[in-house]
Amino acid sequence: MLRTADPEPRKVTTLAGSRERRRVDWPLVVGPKLRNPMVSSRPAGVVSVLGAADELVSYRDMDTILRRAIELTRDRIGLERVAIFLEDPTGKLLCGTWGTGIAGETTDERHIFFDRGGNHQEAHARSLAGLGRWLVLEDAPLTTQLDNETRVIGYGWIALTPIRSARGALGLMFNDTALSGAPLEEAKQMQAAVFCSLLGNIVDLRRQDAESVPWKPLLATLPSFAHDSPNGLAVAVVQALHDDVTLDGAALARKVAVSAGKLARDFKAEMGVSLVEYRNRLRLERFLSLVDRGGGNLLEAALDAGFGSYAQFHRVFRSMLGTTPREYLTGRR
Repeated sequence: MLRTADPEPRKVTTLAGSRERRRVDWPLVVGPKLRNPMVSSRPAGVVSVLGAADELVSYRDMDTILRRAIELTRDRIGLERVAIFLEDPTGKLLCGTWGTGIAGETTDERHIFFDRGGNHQEAHARSLAGLGRWLVLEDAPLTTQLDNETRVIGYGWIALTPIRSARGALGLMFNDTALSGAPLEEAKQMQAAVFCSLLGNIVDLRRQDAESVPWKPLLATLPSFAHDSPNGLAVAVVQALHDDVTLDGAALARKVAVSAGKLARDFKAEMGVSLVEYRNRLRLERFLSLVDRGGGNLLEAALDAGFGSYAQFHRVFRSMLGTTPREYLTGRR
């Protein structure tokens, strides 16, 4: 007669409701001649994709996540050239993040954007309808970013893979083989599709951290206002701040070759907030994307976000959010 190893069943709540839970002692159930089951190997590609996603989850900074996503698709999946573009808040523009150059190197493409077109919409529509996890364009222009301009370096296939989260479309991953001219490999594209699905949810989680602030988040919207910019001054300043958030007004004025006073006036007129407030918002958003939920790394996250000291961070945080960092974080948990 079979017995359980736990003589005193515990009253617990299970998926089936409240009932007694009992322990199963497998050696006792199957007898003394217990055979160890064979362990079957899993496809290396799937393991690589899951390993890549595990690495991305460990990062708190959005730029790091997107840059490593490019590198991991090349290193783990074996894609030759990759670029990731995210939608702006309007859903009408695709904004660059990181990509691959003509030598196979990782390139910074955060300064470019373009209108979301029919092919991009079709890629998402096909994915939602279950008609395909990616869209392939044949005999398409293959481009790279050189010397502040986009150049066509050949023609061939391009795969457009949607990046989505549970909340909706976030962007697209583009990949091609402009360097070798090799044909598309379906197995790699399937791994890329799985990777993009995981990446979408990771990006969405990080964005939700930034969206906990009481203003329109700035971290993921760098180029989105550029098409409305009358003179490009604010675009250049915002780009400089996203590259180095510690720059002060004098340093930024030197970069764009105007006086500090003119920069302050023009920036506020174009952006609707002062340069100081914009920089503080950006730093606070970065802090919220870097800090642990429990607030165990407050000082480290504040310094990494661009604040010069904890005292400065604490003063700005309380001024802009009306509470202390720890109180704010505790309220979010």
